[in-house]
Amino acid sequence: MSRNKKYIKELTNEQTSLLENGYKTGQSHLTRRKCQAILLSYSGKSVDELALLFGVTKQSVYNWYKAWESEGIKGLELKAGRGRKPKLQDENLDQMKRIKALVENHPQNLKTVVNKISEEFGIEV
Repeated sequence: MSRNKKYIKELTNEQTSLLENGYKTGQSHLTRRKCQAILLSYSGKSVDELALLFGVTKQSVYNWYKAWESEGIKGLELKAGRGRKPKLQDENLDQMKRIKALVENHPQNLKTVVNKISEEFGIEV
């Protein structure tokens, strides 16, 4: 009993050119490879082949398909807000000036700087 293989079955000329443009000029390598995966799927590559080719899990390829089908090219682009949030905020200029002064005063002993940051700002570094 085999499972139906999932492919991107239909792409308009406009969608194909959008994906090709995304593949060639996308802002990140992740966006470019997602665009390439959709194009390869349309040309008949299976999920297993794409997962092997890109070194990702099959679930990742399915997620790319869902993103493409629900949001189009925008779904393949990286979303804002990824990654760890900074412990120190650039907006707090007084805090940044104080930290810069600490580093200038103790350039050879950053352990001291880290301890002072913990004491003064309550931030574990």
